Amino acid sequence: MGILYYARHFALLACLAAFLAATREWSPAIGVVATFGIYGALHASTLALTLRAPPRAGRSLRFVVIAASLSMLSTALGVCASRLFDGSMGMAQTALLLSMSSGIGAATYASLIRRFFGARLTLSAIVTVVLGCIVATLAVLLSGIYLNGGSLWVAASWWFAMSLGLWVHDGRREPR
Repeated sequence: MGILYYARHFALLACLAAFLAATREWSPAIGVVATFGIYGALHASTLALTLRAPPRAGRSLRFVVIAASLSMLSTALGVCASRLFDGSMGMAQTALLLSMSSGIGAATYASLIRRFFGARLTLSAIVTVVLGCIVATLAVLLSGIYLNGGSLWVAASWWFAMSLGLWVHDGRREPR
């Protein structure tokens, strides 16, 4: 059964991604770290709103704040790591940095979901979710769609990969 109402969760994510895509021309230039912090807070909010057993509001709010902070941290690590490359970055360096940021973000976020909401995510399930998020991020990079929408398409693909991984792995094993 899992911790979420997954149909609602995916519908809410799709509406949110469509809304952000439609309004991206009006978005302020706040920097990539803050932007990904907002994207992290939005995904965490959709998760908190679609829980089968909603916790107290304070616990949900803490979850959203911590998730946004983790999103900003994984992005900041990627930005700092990009400074290690001398000169301009090629496709391989960009892919490496995006993979690193995506993977770190997915691992910490999946662990946070497991800790806060008791999702039954084994270590192998978390690794699978991490790999799915990395593949989704790289698919956006390789397709070139990020050139038309910036970080939104990276974030939206990551949202759906993370949620799909949760849906596949959450609750598949019965507690012993």
